[in-house]
Amino acid sequence: MRKIFTLCIMGAAALLSKKSSAQLNESFENGLAPLTADCWQFVSMMYATSPSSYVINGNGSLYSEPPVNQDSLRIARTPLLIVASSIDISFVYRLSNPLTGLASRKIQVDLVDANANIVQSLATINITNSATTTATFSQTFAVAQPGLYRLSITLSGQGGGGSVRVSLDDLYASSLVYGCPQLTPLPVMLTNFQGNKNQEKVSLQWSVASNEFNDKFEVERSTDGTSYSTVGVIMADEKHGMESYQFVDNMNAQGTTFYRLKMIDRNQTTTYSKVLIFKNTISKKSAIRILNNPATDKISFSYASDVNQVVDMKVYDMNGRLQISHKLNVYQGSNVINIPLSSQFNNGMYVVEVNNGSTVQTAKFIRQ
Repeated sequence: MRKIFTLCIMGAAALLSKKSSAQLNESFENGLAPLTADCWQFVSMMYATSPSSYVINGNGSLYSEPPVNQDSLRIARTPLLIVASSIDISFVYRLSNPLTGLASRKIQVDLVDANANIVQSLATINITNSATTTATFSQTFAVAQPGLYRLSITLSGQGGGGSVRVSLDDLYASSLVYGCPQLTPLPVMLTNFQGNKNQEKVSLQWSVASNEFNDKFEVERSTDGTSYSTVGVIMADEKHGMESYQFVDNMNAQGTTFYRLKMIDRNQTTTYSKVLIFKNTISKKSAIRILNNPATDKISFSYASDVNQVVDMKVYDMNGRLQISHKLNVYQGSNVINIPLSSQFNNGMYVVEVNNGSTVQTAKFIRQ
């Protein structure tokens, strides 16, 4: 008998139920103080509303003072962003005056963690000496390890040019703004959740970013899509960055079974994944026929086998808990099998399963 199953994924929403802010889109119109209150970080970065050579668009722009001694760094860091597998970044920039001699200016674009450590360097822009007209930077980057990061823009220079400033404006990033690390618990960053079914076993696999912020995962199962119970707990390991996990469950009931992840971070904040649905239908023809239904002290059934072979026989309750497990010698043709039922069997419905390695046959019986 061939098992037929389908895997459905409910919902086209994001993997996380946690609501996030909009994408980063900052025009720098109101100075640095409101941005600092929103968890932006500025290191020696200046803000200008005049003269016009410092302002690119609108009422104001970020700008850097010229180098004083050797290299000088002026840095702007955004609040934490929820960065997926790619990020689009754009901004405009220009010099206030042409550079002369050996003077140079550049812009470095990086992803940094909550402690300002560089996680991934994205781009370096070497500004030409005569770039006093507005230039646009716009590029898409693949992200090696999705997670929670700040976008860091570093303006630097060397070799003099004491009157030349670098201005920057209209910063955009396609990632969602998460906010302040010291004020907001860090979420579980689920990047993938999928599963597959092989006979009576469902294998669930998932991947997370920022694994160091995870505490544990609870695998929840439901037969109606409403009431869920925990069937497994996976503790997060200590690895930083991206990590993958898996869980295998025995799905013995016919019909539809629902699975979801309950994800708990180190601050005990809980989020839920999307729901995976597995449908298991069994053809009407079965090699198993229950002979005494309801059963009392034993279960008797016939099993039709094409060849002489060893099979695995198991009995489950309707919650999928294993009650009996035996290996049986069966012979070609019809076999009558009697299995004693101990006092541990409460009254109710059970499933007997016979697995010959290529097909799995099941039938229900009632103990009373």
